[in-house]
Amino acid sequence: MPEHKQIRALLAVSQSTAGGALRAYFRARGDSVEEISPASVETVLERVSALRPDLVVLDLDSGADALEEMHRCFRTLPVVVFAPASPEIAFAAAKLGAIEFLSLPFADDELASKLNRVIARLADAPEREIVPDRSFSNRSQEIMEDFPRLFNSSPRMMQIHDTIHKVATTSATVLIRGESGVGKEIVARMIFTLSERSHGPFIKLNCAAIPGDLLESELFGYESGAFTGAVRTKPGKFELADGGTLFLDEIGEMEPRLQAKLLHVLQDGQFSRLGAKRDIAVDVRVVCATNQILEQRVAEGRFREDLFYRINVVTVSVPPLRERRDEIPVLLRYFLEKYAAVYRRTLVPLEPKLLDFLCAYSWPGNIRELENLCKRYVIVGDPTQIVCELSVQQGDTPVPHHTGPTAASALPPTSEAPSLLQIGHRAAWLAEREAIRHMLTETRWNRREAARRLKVSYKALLNKIRDMEFTVQK
Repeated sequence: MPEHKQIRALLAVSQSTAGGALRAYFRARGDSVEEISPASVETVLERVSALRPDLVVLDLDSGADALEEMHRCFRTLPVVVFAPASPEIAFAAAKLGAIEFLSLPFADDELASKLNRVIARLADAPEREIVPDRSFSNRSQEIMEDFPRLFNSSPRMMQIHDTIHKVATTSATVLIRGESGVGKEIVARMIFTLSERSHGPFIKLNCAAIPGDLLESELFGYESGAFTGAVRTKPGKFELADGGTLFLDEIGEMEPRLQAKLLHVLQDGQFSRLGAKRDIAVDVRVVCATNQILEQRVAEGRFREDLFYRINVVTVSVPPLRERRDEIPVLLRYFLEKYAAVYRRTLVPLEPKLLDFLCAYSWPGNIRELENLCKRYVIVGDPTQIVCELSVQQGDTPVPHHTGPTAASALPPTSEAPSLLQIGHRAAWLAEREAIRHMLTETRWNRREAARRLKVSYKALLNKIRDMEFTVQK
């Protein structure tokens, strides 16, 4: 192989087979390669900003939003994407800034020839520094501007807003409580943005999305040779968050064995990677979130009491949206305006009957569900479909303490009926959701057991629970 300049490649990959083929290609060249999951746009952008890679290879199936954000924030960054073969997908990827498209499943000759071509172009191109443009540098400022509109719309939320401002200037550990979708991550990011650590990294880890045997290596990293498959040293989230903030979402799902190690880090600021012989000292502020009643888990022996008191220095409890109905019109207007600008669509105002129906809806998925609905409305512009979806989810029953209209009366009189294709997709979605709901009830919300019985991976089931906006049962 001719002499070549070593490059830094960042692989944002969720498929193990594709990831293995890409790693083998770059390592055979002698390049530096790092692999992350593209599930979180923020994580991808943060790693790009920290690593300054020469090339990013992105799994488009789970990282389409990340591609759009990278093109917006790092316009000179070369990005190669891969997805199942489709001219439409390849064209869409090119419009979003991808410089090459790889078809799944990979063919060895195509993978090598296309990446060789890309790297040859990089070698011929003039030196350029991959730095975030103004839009990325001002992400904290954008959060500062958006936050008051989400957390200043009622006296109760203004109290939470004031608490966040007070705690942000300290180094205290914070526990954020609330149901799924109420905005716990927004609170964590606001604490980070207002703190003296805002110049450092903000690293997020969902403790429920990673099996227990992998969570330890994600948190603390590992040395090369620590276990089968550990072919290189990998830093953990604590190292990556050094000088910044680590956000541990769904902390109640962490296994007791790991809870003891986490407690040690919180007390001493030191830990060791798996397979290491020495400790590493870090300066990390930890913010935790949970949708569970931790006191109950302590009583059941499933959560360490000493860790509970250690993370519960300051508590921020975010109420569910059904307890904040006066805020629904404000939030609807905010998200509709936001995504009309993002997707460059002319915003069609909500008719009064539809607005009444949305204010009467119970919103089990809270703000996340409302935000996703606003996205769909801006993109599709079909109020009939929205009412049908929400009516099925709440059984077409008025919400307590509100005498709202029925689904039929909420339909604008000029709306068209949904297409046969839409009805079919909706029926399949509802059937899948009902099967998952039934299995979760059968297993008393033991998600691992439910995943086993449904014959899907644990991670796939967690994604379904999140996307279908179930309310976690206590």
